[in-house]
Amino acid sequence: MKALKITLIVLLSILLLLAIGSLGMSWYVSKKLPEIIRGEKDFPYNFSYEKLDIDLLSGSFIIKNAYLAPKGKLKDAMKEGAFAEVKSIKVSHFSLWTLLRKNHIKVDEVIIDSADVVLYHRKKKYNTQDDFVKPFKNTITTSALVIRNGKFRLLDSLQNPTLKASKINFELTNIKIDSATVQKDLPVRYRDYSLKCDSLFYDAGKYYTITADRIATTDSNFTLENFRMKPKHNRIRFTRMQPKELDQFNLSAQKISIPDLDWGYKRDTLYVHAPQMTLDKVYANIYRSKEPADDYSRKKLYSEMLRSLKFDLDVKKLNINNTIIEYEEQLTFSRPAAKVGFSKFDAEISNIYSMTGRDKSKKLPATVIDVKCLFMKTSPLRVTWSFNIPEKSDAFTIMGHLQDIDSEKIDPVTRPLMNASTDGNIKEVKFTFNGNTRNGKGTFAINYDDLKVDIYKKDGKKENKLMSTVGNMLVKNDSDRQLKETYVNVDRIQHKSVFNFLWRFTEQGLKQSVLPKTVVKIADNKKEKKDKKEKAKTKGKK
Repeated sequence: MKALKITLIVLLSILLLLAIGSLGMSWYVSKKLPEIIRGEKDFPYNFSYEKLDIDLLSGSFIIKNAYLAPKGKLKDAMKEGAFAEVKSIKVSHFSLWTLLRKNHIKVDEVIIDSADVVLYHRKKKYNTQDDFVKPFKNTITTSALVIRNGKFRLLDSLQNPTLKASKINFELTNIKIDSATVQKDLPVRYRDYSLKCDSLFYDAGKYYTITADRIATTDSNFTLENFRMKPKHNRIRFTRMQPKELDQFNLSAQKISIPDLDWGYKRDTLYVHAPQMTLDKVYANIYRSKEPADDYSRKKLYSEMLRSLKFDLDVKKLNINNTIIEYEEQLTFSRPAAKVGFSKFDAEISNIYSMTGRDKSKKLPATVIDVKCLFMKTSPLRVTWSFNIPEKSDAFTIMGHLQDIDSEKIDPVTRPLMNASTDGNIKEVKFTFNGNTRNGKGTFAINYDDLKVDIYKKDGKKENKLMSTVGNMLVKNDSDRQLKETYVNVDRIQHKSVFNFLWRFTEQGLKQSVLPKTVVKIADNKKEKKDKKEKAKTKGKK
């Protein structure tokens, strides 16, 4: 009996000592943790919290109602730098040995719940490595980071949001940060990540804001819903701000998806590879006012643009589905803009790539753009466009087939730009345009009948009956019920886009098809003189 009592007393004593030791260790750890964070000289933040719960048996602790602010910032009026308010921070499986011997917090997982992070404007630009990676690397390392229901705002000098997002859910696993990774463009090595957020807003600078309802991305896919790029200014104000011609864009997409995304860095070079990318229900309005001065800088064709990219891009196929594209051009604000529209626009683009990271000794595939759509809502249009990115001549071929053109539907183009409207039936247009950076040639064929032209005075309102009569005397009002083909040769104006190049080809084909040769020759001589002036201005601006 006496031996049993002694045994019980010893056991109770051991349990009491363990309990006291555990309480003492918990007390010591509760003091040690904040000392490590606050005492780290390279840690640029003040860190405080309302409660710290430690469970040594499970090797975890929870920090509740935590606050982060730059050191030395005492008043809200002086806010500059990063501030955060966090409902809870849960840390799992921390290393007690590393904590006691090395004054460092090493854990398996950190879960941050309901964090509200604000980055206020400061004179020194934020740097991911210096401001966020290095300070925490010296204080805490983890194998996994989880953020739940977070909010983020980046503010400008007037405390207006430059970037913000809500309902941020983020997971990063198999994290590695060391002296080698910190020097890289991506200072963290990881195996898997997942990011979801809502209500994305980005101030894209002087002219646009970008918003999206939802982003969902992992290391192998990307989805963006209800993307919008909206102008900050109306058309008149935007135009008044421009010293030279500049397009204004209004863009949206219901969904952008990349199902098998592979991106990263290889020898410090960014690469973005994807077998497929899809854009659903895009709306694109491009507006240009002709009131500002022309921009005479040389415009690159798309092959040169891709060839010049400084990162490794490789998208095997881009699908654009059920899209609307509008282009508007306005000579003066006293008259309506000319408008060209393409609806039910479906496109498949194959082989979009840059030359960075490519083996230039191998033959690379041609880029092919295959488009089906309705021109001005009624006329079926099919276009195939191909070019080879490596070719420095920037040679391309565009083949098109347009059917059943309603002459009334093209009045929004011809009347504002040319003071003319048409009446009649254009049954079919076919063309093959072979071009390069300097000139283009090919065949243009049209089938039409009973074509008439009404010409208006300078104000665009009253018909000029004399000119209409003369015009209709000159126009060949039918093509004898068959495709009338003509050979077209045009030079490219270097400061104009590829679409202007195609328009010049089409315009010349129309003139040669519907006007007498004598009239075409007179018009060509005038245009040749104008083109020489344009080329001279382009050379002078180089």
